[in-house]
Amino acid sequence: MRTKLFAAAVGLALATWPAAAQESAAVQLQKGIFAQQTTGDLDAAIQIFRQIIASNPVERVYAAQAQMHLAQALLQKGDLNGAATEFNVLAANYSEFHDAVAAMAGRMAGVEHGRTFSSGTATLSQGEPERYQNSRTGVTFTMPSGWRLEGDGASSSDGEIVMFSTTSVHTDLVAAWMKPRNNDAGQIPGLLRGDLNRKHLDRTDFGEWTIRPESVQTRTVAGQQALSAVADYAVYNMSIQADSIKWEGRTMTAVNPKASSPTKPEATRMVEYLIWVRTPKTHVQFFGRAKLEDLAALESGMDQLAANTVIP
Repeated sequence: MRTKLFAAAVGLALATWPAAAQESAAVQLQKGIFAQQTTGDLDAAIQIFRQIIASNPVERVYAAQAQMHLAQALLQKGDLNGAATEFNVLAANYSEFHDAVAAMAGRMAGVEHGRTFSSGTATLSQGEPERYQNSRTGVTFTMPSGWRLEGDGASSSDGEIVMFSTTSVHTDLVAAWMKPRNNDAGQIPGLLRGDLNRKHLDRTDFGEWTIRPESVQTRTVAGQQALSAVADYAVYNMSIQADSIKWEGRTMTAVNPKASSPTKPEATRMVEYLIWVRTPKTHVQFFGRAKLEDLAALESGMDQLAANTVIP
């Protein structure tokens, strides 16, 4: 029922979005859902969902839904590891789409999602700190008290990503992205500044995402040159009501059909804490997201996580 409501809501939204930019992804998504739910052709559905994700549609809502349905289809096929991996990608890359993540999290109930490791080796000995070493970069993470490894996988820009969780603060996401790099040691300060200055290009789908200038710090993390910063952004809880259908997200204008003007959406103030680290061999970025009031706990926990990391 939730998927059918989402599909109907997407149909309402299409009237307000540029048709030329949205039609292809929207039509593909409906074809994939039809193959998954009506004809039961899971292999065809999986292929369609992967094509949508690979096409990187302008409106990320389609990629997010394709990612969610991809994980669902793999779960239906009994591929628990594959479903867990795709759920990790959904949570890491599309965390702003809370409904999609929550819907898939419910489907994953009872499955040890996030404990699937494909890009490195994890040591999960009971009573000992959890450790993970990435095969490609050699970066090694040791979990601080209260922290847990949640999984890994391929990520953007040909990088690798590892996801974490913690009991010390409620987070939307905490992760580390990494990639081998040949960095000239003398140029590392400038490269780190470039990482900071370009980050807004990766956050165009985050409402009002802005770095706090006073938060930018040049520092040493795990013995390596690093830069950290805090960004503010907003998550808008928008609604469209029609025949008891409610769609929550940030990409639409919330309109009350009975009102003469659009309603003002409510916003949850969020923060993202980022730490960039570069060495002559490696580029690592830690990032975590939480509500504004949890910033201090988020910074403290992530600083400890980063300090426990070995970066070649």
